[in-house]
Amino acid sequence: MGIVVSMKRVFLALVAVAGVLGAVTARADDLAPVKLGISKLGATTSVWVAQQNGFFKKHGLDLEVVEFPLTDQSIPILQSKRVDIVLQIPGTAMQAKEQGFDIVLVGQNETAGTTPPVSNAILVAGNSSIQGVEGLKGKRIATSSTHNQGFAAVKARFQKAGLSTDDMQITTAPFSAAGDLLRTGQADAVVALDPYTTQIIKAGNGKAISWYMIETISDQPVGSWWALRSWAQAHQKEAAAFNASIAEAHAWLNADPDRARKATADYSGLDLALVKDMPLISWKSVVDPKAWQAVADMMHAQGLLTNHHDVAEYLLK
Repeated sequence: MGIVVSMKRVFLALVAVAGVLGAVTARADDLAPVKLGISKLGATTSVWVAQQNGFFKKHGLDLEVVEFPLTDQSIPILQSKRVDIVLQIPGTAMQAKEQGFDIVLVGQNETAGTTPPVSNAILVAGNSSIQGVEGLKGKRIATSSTHNQGFAAVKARFQKAGLSTDDMQITTAPFSAAGDLLRTGQADAVVALDPYTTQIIKAGNGKAISWYMIETISDQPVGSWWALRSWAQAHQKEAAAFNASIAEAHAWLNADPDRARKATADYSGLDLALVKDMPLISWKSVVDPKAWQAVADMMHAQGLLTNHHDVAEYLLK
């Protein structure tokens, strides 16, 4: 009799467990699958935080992250439909759209900020006599690219100082080489972004003479989420849920700067001591149409977009 009772209890327990598993499976089946393509950057800590805290599931998404080495690869990968949403610099996405890629803005992840110090800077050697952008005439300037939003902002900043890139010797070099170029005197100035900006300043190899992104367009968007128009039109609920999840992650990060820096170090692999010295990433999900229009106008004015574009072109109608 005792054995029968015990077996009955085991059976009932198994039924209960099966019921729980069935409920979990049902809930999992209710989640909408979305593939996100990103490069692993400090700014994409927002995605990691949303995953760790269950924000995507909370908003009904089963998010799969596909990592690739360079953000330049994001638009081709999106076009191939290997992913549904990608992170891209606004200016680069604007260029891709002008070239015929039918993409739309899903949301925003990051801006350049408003108050120095920020990530993006023009640096000269620590012992340089150059005190401002005006002193760069005739000098050797190293930048990572001469075809992107950052360079458009550099050109605009030079124009504010009455200069042109024609007045300087512009060369391209990866951000990772910027510190050595200054230290060895191979460049008189470099265009940098974090973590390199902070590393160079901390090592004493450079000093900032311009926070050029915020000096051209304050709080301009520098990281944004894009999708093919066809996918976004067919998955508006998923796009909205993704944006809501990222916004919740931003709120979590911005609520506690120390916690945000610890999360950034844990996710990116950067040394926590370095991250603590870096300005906090300006995570902002709310799209400011005026700032976006200003970026499009700057890209056109500096010759990086062929035509003038209205910000409405980038939005899902």
